[in-house]
Amino acid sequence: MKKMLMVNGTLNDVPLVEAAHRLGFYVITSGNDPKGEAHKYADEYRPVDYSDKEAVYRLAKDLQVDAICSCGNDLCAMAAAYAAEKLGLPGHDTYETAKVFQEKDAFHEVTQRLGLSVPWSEDFADIDAAQAYVRTADYPLIIKPTDLGGGKGISVVQNPEEALIAVRNAFAASKAKHIVVEQFITGTQHAFICYIAKGKVVFDYSSNDTSYKDSYMVWTSSGHPADGYERVREQIIADVERLAQEVHAADGILTIQYMMCNGKPYYLETMRRCLGNFHFYCISKDIGVDFYEWFVASEAGLDCSKYWENVRFSDSTSGFIGLYAEANGIVDHLEVDEEFSKLIFRRCMFEGPGYRIEDWLHDKIGNFLFTCENKEQRDRLLARRESLVKVVTVPEK
Repeated sequence: MKKMLMVNGTLNDVPLVEAAHRLGFYVITSGNDPKGEAHKYADEYRPVDYSDKEAVYRLAKDLQVDAICSCGNDLCAMAAAYAAEKLGLPGHDTYETAKVFQEKDAFHEVTQRLGLSVPWSEDFADIDAAQAYVRTADYPLIIKPTDLGGGKGISVVQNPEEALIAVRNAFAASKAKHIVVEQFITGTQHAFICYIAKGKVVFDYSSNDTSYKDSYMVWTSSGHPADGYERVREQIIADVERLAQEVHAADGILTIQYMMCNGKPYYLETMRRCLGNFHFYCISKDIGVDFYEWFVASEAGLDCSKYWENVRFSDSTSGFIGLYAEANGIVDHLEVDEEFSKLIFRRCMFEGPGYRIEDWLHDKIGNFLFTCENKEQRDRLLARRESLVKVVTVPEK
């Protein structure tokens, strides 16, 4: 039986392990947390830090694996690309190409060089230089680490005083001690998810996204299609193909987050990894193809034509909503809207009653995945997204 190394083993990675088993792999999970839920589903667990690319490479080499799967974390994707390149395994970009897709400064350098529509930005590896820059910059700005996802270390600032604090926070959060100071644009958030084969987009999917209050983490996502997508679809596909061909991207799934502003898409960042929030379950519902299996097959370097050739979009539209509280405290119960409750097809919980929330803006306890009958029902429900699910907390005694 061929062996696959999963570079992590969280609850989010359970469907990846299950998909790898369906494809006939013996699965070894890794990662920092021996209590990770996916380890229970794997054939074996090896405790290796997923952010240490050399350690991941040594483990993959020692295990003599046939494939590596990157899981749902930017640092996992970097380590997987590095190890796969060193071992000559298929299914991944070179490490230098992976940097373009996973590191915000490298992405902006390439997209600006190609003339793609991106906010202007400057990157810094020196905190003094960054602080000198923000003292005279135009505002508003968004300041973020180059190497982290999930909204970590990100701040939107309106003046130099706020920016100086944000620069310190971003440097503290960044493992690489590298940050981006970027033009902050307003508009609607969206995601473009596609499959690249020989530099061409052979499958595309889009969604509407929103962030939870000021956390800069995706709170709700719903597709397909995103609002206004048909007007910009050809442009986005052409731009993504130019980017993929410029950096010699390997065949595989690619996600690009974009903002619609004045009828124009601005590209914010991109990823070549499994998305969090169990988003692939939602895509699978909408296209009639197992997107987790497709992703794992691609990471293994298998022929994936059977997946994109069998995509059939349904009239329904699926999405997720993250479960956040509105105050710190002890989770007591959930209040779920009656109409919305009937549309939920999967409840993915990280925590439950009795869990202590100490940072309500960022501490998500789970995701509810839902399917609406059509776009009209989706839009009507999400217009009142704040009332669909409430995480009720009580003060700590």
